[in-house]
Amino acid sequence: TEAMRSAVGALYGACDVALSPSEPADRALAEIGVAPERIMRFDRGVDCSRFSPRLRGEQTADTINLLYAGRVTREKGSELLAAAFLAAARREPRLHLQLAGGGPEQQMLSEQLGPRASFLGWLSGERLAAAYASADILVFPSATDTFGQVILEAQASGLPVIAVARGGPLALIEHRVSGLLCEPDPTEMAGAILELSGSMLLRRRLAAAGLASARERTWEAALEQLAAGYRSALDGRRPAGLSAVRAA
Repeated sequence: TEAMRSAVGALYGACDVALSPSEPADRALAEIGVAPERIMRFDRGVDCSRFSPRLRGEQTADTINLLYAGRVTREKGSELLAAAFLAAARREPRLHLQLAGGGPEQQMLSEQLGPRASFLGWLSGERLAAAYASADILVFPSATDTFGQVILEAQASGLPVIAVARGGPLALIEHRVSGLLCEPDPTEMAGAILELSGSMLLRRRLAAAGLASARERTWEAALEQLAAGYRSALDGRRPAGLSAVRAA
């Protein structure tokens, strides 16, 4: 709503520096009134010693496992995910959807997807890393994320990624080079799923490029950007009592 936009704009407007994770987030901050010269980058990193293709378990040739990781909610694209998967599964019976996470739409998805889906619950640590590495494709249906950390984790785990061409994924994926981007449309996303599931060569090519990209995004570099943001705010000598830095 307009009131919410005004409130968020006022919050960020009270800061000397707004730390943004991506160019799409830069544009969103500018739209609520944050001056471009006050926006600085704060990327996110991924631990490639934790998320790795070497954790992949044994797989069967008659199943292609799609993975969704995160909250199962409408704003994260749960309806798009279900519609696209079912459309693809009608043409490719080997497809199976795994969902790592949970949320208010889980029961609805369980009823819609039936035995074609497995709900893994909230995973962490080695179990999460193994779930990434043991899947075949990550599907990221959210059009609201300013970054998309699970994309980085999947790429570091050797997974090709299909994501909606909105927000954060635009900064993490080069279309048809390090992943596939599509419109938030069930038919288009189903087409991307079918294309990847039908080509082991394409999956391997996109996975290799995604892995190389993820390895360049270290937490050391990200934290240096964070430190630069604080140095910039401190150099501005903002009056005490007001927030100097806020991350988008």
